[in-house]
Amino acid sequence: MERSLAFYRDVLRMNVWVEGSAGDELPALYQLLGMPPCKTRWIILQSNDVDFGMVGLFELTDPSPDDDTHRNVDRANRGEACLVFHTADVDAVYEGARAMGLTVLCPPTVLSIEQHDVSSKEMTLRDPNGVLCNFIQNLKSGSLGLSNDFPWVRKSAAPRSSKARAAAGAAKRKHAAKARP
Repeated sequence: MERSLAFYRDVLRMNVWVEGSAGDELPALYQLLGMPPCKTRWIILQSNDVDFGMVGLFELTDPSPDDDTHRNVDRANRGEACLVFHTADVDAVYEGARAMGLTVLCPPTVLSIEQHDVSSKEMTLRDPNGVLCNFIQNLKSGSLGLSNDFPWVRKSAAPRSSKARAAAGAAKRKHAAKARP
């Protein structure tokens, strides 16, 4: 848990949105994770850039899950999910990952898709728990457009307090209610 927290918080600069722990008093939590009764610690992190998408870290103990993964960590695997992040500096992510000793599947590489007039610098790595992650730095947006061109994405934001998050959520719900026919 601590290495994963260090990666997402310190290298990717995500904010801790909420954290906590529970045992038998919150059975829905371990049930959602497909576990028998156990102790669960959680940390949910949120990007500074967008109002949606979070990373949830869960540590399960007493009992811990069986380590039944038989994956090849040097490549993508059948049925494997991949977390995709847009970043302004893929080289900084690469250096941070190397400093932590993470497995880098592909260092920063330019990917150009000529039919869409798009170019990006991308890399893939395994986070401290072995989760496949792809990082994209847009170089040329072409016909697909940059992710931060969408109006609901904040271009630059400081960490928000829980009060500010609640106010933003209420404003979005109000706007969504007005938009419904």
